Amino acid sequence: MKNIFNLLVIIAFFNGNAQCPSPSILYLVDNINISNSAELSWTENGNATIWDLAVIPDFNMGSSLPSNIGVTTNINPFVLVNLPPSNGCYVFFVRSVCSPTVVSPWVAIGTGGCSTEINNYLATLSNNTFLFNDSKVIVFPNPSNSFIQIKSTSTIDKLTVFDSLGKVIPLQTQNNNEINIENLSNGIYFIEILTNNETIYKKFIKE
Repeated sequence: MKNIFNLLVIIAFFNGNAQCPSPSILYLVDNINISNSAELSWTENGNATIWDLAVIPDFNMGSSLPSNIGVTTNINPFVLVNLPPSNGCYVFFVRSVCSPTVVSPWVAIGTGGCSTEINNYLATLSNNTFLFNDSKVIVFPNPSNSFIQIKSTSTIDKLTVFDSLGKVIPLQTQNNNEINIENLSNGIYFIEILTNNETIYKKFIKE
């Protein structure tokens, strides 16, 4: 049975150029259990007609991002075959090649075999403006040393806080609109905000 995933970009690498935007709206058809292959498609946001692809099997918390290119192609969607062995979690990467010397940041999508913790970790690495700067949710004051307030245009169903490595941090909340961060160490954290129809991530700083 095919597994289909349709996610916004969830990861960004730092070796990019503002004039070479990353692809977005990655879409994955997972045929790994059937034919050891996967079909990956994406939306090009610039003028690139060539893309680099890579895959990391058994992606773990803190795994390095691709240093080697698996394949360069001018085909979208692209079918990756003969995938390396894995215990179930594959992360597929794609970036735009705008010129021989200019590439976009990497973006990626994981298979259903990746744990929730890994997906949350991938989300914390992302600088995707949709995930992290959605105007429908406001986190304040930020930075803070005591309490964080969350204001949303939609009803908040659940709040989850992660550190910069994707580890869930148990915290006290009040009606899903306030978080006590007094006992957190100083640093950068992320809030996963679940509403009735979407998931939004916000960054905050404990000082």
